[in-house]
Amino acid sequence: MKLSYIFGLLVFTLGLSTVSTALSAETNSIFNSQRKVDSDGTELYSSNFELKQSRKIGAGLSLGGEYGLFGAFAEINVDQEYAIRLGLGAGDSYGTVGFSLKKNFEAQYLSPYTKVGYSKWYSTSGNTADSSSTLSQIYSKDELVQRNFNADFIVAAFGIEYNQLEGELSGLNLIGEVSLMAEVKKTQMVPTGSVGVVYFY
Repeated sequence: MKLSYIFGLLVFTLGLSTVSTALSAETNSIFNSQRKVDSDGTELYSSNFELKQSRKIGAGLSLGGEYGLFGAFAEINVDQEYAIRLGLGAGDSYGTVGFSLKKNFEAQYLSPYTKVGYSKWYSTSGNTADSSSTLSQIYSKDELVQRNFNADFIVAAFGIEYNQLEGELSGLNLIGEVSLMAEVKKTQMVPTGSVGVVYFY
């Protein structure tokens, strides 16, 4: 994967961080962060629901899954149970963009979630895209070598999220999920998975 892709994704993530920080100044905004601290001044939340109720927006990075080899995303907590995720990604000679609706289940440090959404994978400049195991299950080697593809996936996923609920690192969550991606035009299903990290502001 070209370094320009990685650099672009990092700039995108930093931009989300800057925007969310600026928007948090609005007292009635969905982006407003109302952090909870105990009597000792330590940030502390009793559950993932309480964390997501206080911190409304997250910026994250992922490896594998619906955004391809490497992805960056924003996650907006509409409320403590539901979130909207918007992201983009890249791999060798392809780019991705997608969105999904995420349902959280209440827990403490380890919480399950489900997700359903859409992801588009499209060809970009480069040598070949046949190194992608996902695309290789949908397209022939010739199509991938010639970068002749444009895939539309419906994505269903189940994941586990580690929630950091206390201390200076509160809001820094680790995620792992398994997904089933159904390509609409070719009516083929591809199982995949991803790992990632997201920080909620």
